Amino acid sequence: MMFLNIITPCSRPENLLTIAQSINIPKENYRWIIVFDLKQVPEIEIENAEMYASKNPESVSGNAQRNYAIDLVKDDHVYFNDDDTIIHPHLWENVKDLTNDFIVFNQDWNDNSPRLFSGKARLNEIDSHNFILHSSLIKENRWVLNRRDADGVFAYECARNSKSFIHVDKTLSIYNSLR
Repeated sequence: MMFLNIITPCSRPENLLTIAQSINIPKENYRWIIVFDLKQVPEIEIENAEMYASKNPESVSGNAQRNYAIDLVKDDHVYFNDDDTIIHPHLWENVKDLTNDFIVFNQDWNDNSPRLFSGKARLNEIDSHNFILHSSLIKENRWVLNRRDADGVFAYECARNSKSFIHVDKTLSIYNSLR
């Protein structure tokens, strides 16, 4: 069964409890790494979460915080879940038994209309939380600090080395579900 490193860059700590409640993964199958866009970790207690702080004025969209968390991951799969998005209720049941090194799935808008469904890891066709990858694909790849579309760049670079890319043709992500 898969082990998932969930990485959440955070500038909206008020959403963390709602996100925590959405995680329907057995505790032994995930690690939640939260990196605040602050100089120090706020006083918040969240079960089964590791919290760090990393402030970088050159970073947009939590990219520096994602990079900070990547450096903490040594093995297993990685899922980037933004601080304005709950984990889809059907995500775990659809990915838990997969061994693929790059998994992409469909994403809907908040109104349930399709947003991303091509199954491609390319710029403007993938979002930070509609793919899971094995940490071995990351290597030296990092999120470009000052690009809002850095998720597409990062995903493309990592997917290029995939040996078992798969598209799960199901909606397992809702874009900005907490907005």
